[in-house]
Amino acid sequence: MAVVATLTKGYDLDYVWKQVDQSAVKTAASYYMQAAEVGGEPAGRWWGPGAEALGFADGQTIERKPYNLLFGERKAPDGTQLGRPPGCGRKAADLYEQLLAAEPHATAERKRELRLEATRMARQSPLFFDLTLSLCKSVSIFHASLGENARLAREAGDLAGEEYWSGLVAEMDEMIYAAVHAGFAYLQKEAGYTRTGSHNTRVNGRESGQWHEADLAVAHWLQHTSRDGDMQLHVHSQIAHVARTAKDGKWRAPDSLGYNEHVGAVGAVTAQHLEEALTRRFGLEWTARDDGHGFEIKGISGEMMRVFSAPRGSSSVTGAPRRSGNWRNSDRRRTSPRAGARKAHSTPISCTRAGLTSSRARSASRSPRSPPRSGTRPPATRSTTRRRRRELSRKHWC
Repeated sequence: MAVVATLTKGYDLDYVWKQVDQSAVKTAASYYMQAAEVGGEPAGRWWGPGAEALGFADGQTIERKPYNLLFGERKAPDGTQLGRPPGCGRKAADLYEQLLAAEPHATAERKRELRLEATRMARQSPLFFDLTLSLCKSVSIFHASLGENARLAREAGDLAGEEYWSGLVAEMDEMIYAAVHAGFAYLQKEAGYTRTGSHNTRVNGRESGQWHEADLAVAHWLQHTSRDGDMQLHVHSQIAHVARTAKDGKWRAPDSLGYNEHVGAVGAVTAQHLEEALTRRFGLEWTARDDGHGFEIKGISGEMMRVFSAPRGSSSVTGAPRRSGNWRNSDRRRTSPRAGARKAHSTPISCTRAGLTSSRARSASRSPRSPPRSGTRPPATRSTTRRRRRELSRKHWC
């Protein structure tokens, strides 16, 4: 199956909580019906040896107070400071007051945006790293069909049927968590390190700094819909920007540069484990995607997947502008011909039509190419190479 893995720096502690349903009772189908409107997603779960060191068991439900202490202040549940507190906090607070003074009538949502803007202006270190794993559309449709059967059984008064289908939904949720845990077990082994000493000086030609194994603390949030309300299973995995060094037990900032090297592998491990689990339990068959990136469930057509997909160019599942793996040019904005085409139509246009419109617009505005010089590759080859590099920098496909 296909999994898209993206890694971003995180500063907003409120985003995932806005989507969480605080009520104790939840039905199997209500995630898809309410998540995008009133916040109907399930609560997150703790994972990782770092979380266990703080007293959180794997799979334990996340509560807001200890979450804020760890991610917002880098403190243990009892208030003990874990390493250095987030830097530039005072400067960010001052900038926020200045921004708020310019907008005294700002709404609560606008105030949240101003806090994030002040944090970025202050160049504050990230509070966490969000490694988001987005499952392929056919798996999301299959999961939603189980919830829909539970809803139909409930409306028909079939209590046994509702229990059966709701049980399958819960079982599949556990399969997703198990696959994500397998992926993060790989990340813990390969990228769970802290750095000590100075890495700017060399002794006998070697760096004097050292890397030590460290225990990561992660908050997993399984969500069922995208920001546009489409069914889209994805897991936000927030990696705390503080880890417990195994050698001396001290808490330090993890070597986050290593995360980006293993994002694609985490997605691949997750995809393999989930595909095997779904095949064993439900007897699913798989067929290769047209783009060659993984597999989709056999029997769920591309037309059906397009029906339940937002048009290309809409907002991403992470709740923030998508960033490339190395975060270069992440804030650069471009006006796409597809955006103009969408404005020109009173009704939403399909992905295929939008792609054709965009292609024609680019072709019409492209200047004539000169013949290739001798001894060089044709311009089309170079263009294809550049485009492929851009695609690889934007997403890690598994």
